[in-house]
Amino acid sequence: MRGFRAVKIVFTVVPGKPQVQIGTHSFTFDHVYGSTGSPSTAMYEECVAPLVDGLFQGYNATVLAYGQTGSGKTYTMGTSLKDGCQTGLIPKVMNALFSKIETLKHEIEFQLQVSFIEIHKEEVRDLLEPSSASKQEIANGHAGKINIPGRPPIQIRETSNGVITLAGSTECSVKTLKEMADCLEQGSLNRATGSTNMNNQSSRSHAIFTITVEQMKRLHPVISGDDNLNDCMTEDYLCAKLHLVDLAGSERAKRTGSDGLRFKEGVHINKGLLALGNVISALGDEKKRKEGVHVPYRDSKLTRLLQDSLGGNSRTVMIACISPADINAEETLNTLKYANRARNIQNKPVINRDPISNEMLKMRQQLEYLQAELCARSGGVSFDEIQALKDRIAQLEATNEDLSRELNDFRNRGGAMEQYPAEIKARGNGAVKSEGLKRGLQSMESSDYQMSDSSDSGDIDEDTAKELEHAYLQNSMDKELNELNRQLEQKESQMKLFGGYDTTALKQHFGKKLLELEEEKKAVQCERDRLLAEVENLSANSDGQAQKLQDMHAQKLKALEAQIQDLKKKQENQVQLLKQKQKSDEAAKKLQDEIQCIKAQKVQLQQKIKQEAEQFRQWKASREKELLQYL
Repeated sequence: MRGFRAVKIVFTVVPGKPQVQIGTHSFTFDHVYGSTGSPSTAMYEECVAPLVDGLFQGYNATVLAYGQTGSGKTYTMGTSLKDGCQTGLIPKVMNALFSKIETLKHEIEFQLQVSFIEIHKEEVRDLLEPSSASKQEIANGHAGKINIPGRPPIQIRETSNGVITLAGSTECSVKTLKEMADCLEQGSLNRATGSTNMNNQSSRSHAIFTITVEQMKRLHPVISGDDNLNDCMTEDYLCAKLHLVDLAGSERAKRTGSDGLRFKEGVHINKGLLALGNVISALGDEKKRKEGVHVPYRDSKLTRLLQDSLGGNSRTVMIACISPADINAEETLNTLKYANRARNIQNKPVINRDPISNEMLKMRQQLEYLQAELCARSGGVSFDEIQALKDRIAQLEATNEDLSRELNDFRNRGGAMEQYPAEIKARGNGAVKSEGLKRGLQSMESSDYQMSDSSDSGDIDEDTAKELEHAYLQNSMDKELNELNRQLEQKESQMKLFGGYDTTALKQHFGKKLLELEEEKKAVQCERDRLLAEVENLSANSDGQAQKLQDMHAQKLKALEAQIQDLKKKQENQVQLLKQKQKSDEAAKKLQDEIQCIKAQKVQLQQKIKQEAEQFRQWKASREKELLQYL
């Protein structure tokens, strides 16, 4: 019979903070569960659920539990699934996976595969191999279960692109939650376990339960420029893996009381965990990482299999399980140091797309680019642009119809308004007959005019005629004023084109340039005349020296003739520029005169509008005064 003694809790959790204190050491993590920390039920939602969601985006993920033997790693992970028990993270992961697949199955085609292996005494064993058997062995007086493989141990291979694979492991295709749970239960039963002084059901191997999610997503069909759809649909293939790792616990032979087979198992377990610690130290040290220090992945098969999970293509969560008992204080401190170093590891997860699908995606993008370039060079447009133009045309046609209706309505109103001045002149200031009044009222109502009733029909006719005449005049003068403003704005904008030049300075410049050219031309002509005279004098002499001078002067004459021609051209150009400037000055002066004329017309029209408004105001006041006298 084993003896028991009272134990003390060796660490404390800072309330409200993910911080653990043990002795003089303090460690801060992302989350702390149990004891006075967060409830353990929140672990899945906060830590593992984001990894499961990432699987459907094509990201690899790893969840690994580390700690001393008997600290609750297998319980936390849930690898000992039996009789439908839902304790642990793995059952929750399976439920979430199939729930998500159920919601996406109409859009995406899924394929799930699972594998379950263990590393027992540095040998990789397949826990799903049907020919595997298990038998009981008595070691140190305790019954233990060891794995007897039906075929040689699985070999670890590395592909050309650095992906770690297991040659010969079983991958079971599963379609339902029950099938996946059966695989987990079968592997858990085949896993090597044994009894020690610290744990009756001690895991004697590192177990890795892997779920592979393959998804085939149908993308939108490629659309060509002639509005036709390609016959084949394009597909996007993603493949992501979730490794759920239940590490064997670190142990000391003195405390576990193991010897023989259990002692050898403990040696291999500690060796693998030591190699894992060295990898974590190399990856967690920023200085070593910058210096490119060698990471010893190959020191054990455990670190070899977890190569992607530690510093590679994976999103990884490490769960450090610790014992609160004071007798385990040293192991607890080592576990916390282990986890603290692991927090500094920087992984590089990427979307795992099938190479063929990835190449097809690149080719599809290149095709779209080439189609766009072809359309740009040939003047064509893509289907989306054509559709957008069609929608725009339909919108503009509808707007055009609305504007046409409004235009016809305004024309009808304008025609009715134009009839009033002639009618007023024909009838003078007298009273309008009842029928004419009715027609006037109907026309005014159609033109959005509203009038109040009055008891005196004669007054209504006279007032209405006066108001209509005033409205018509005001409308005409407003239109005329707007037209003058438009013309003035146009002329002033044209005038700005001439305003940037100094006319006097330009004239002086052109005149000076012409004088300089004329003087230079005269000087060259004088030089030419002098040379001609010398040539004539030299032609009379027949000696050789005179002939040489004559040839030299002939060359100078030729050069001077060319210079004279060049000066004539420059002079002609300057004359042309001067003529153009004169024309520009004339146009500017004419434009300035037109602007002054328009401004004068505008002032006259504004005065006329003001006078008309003042006359109408006086007439209106007089009529209101007369009406008040009648009341």
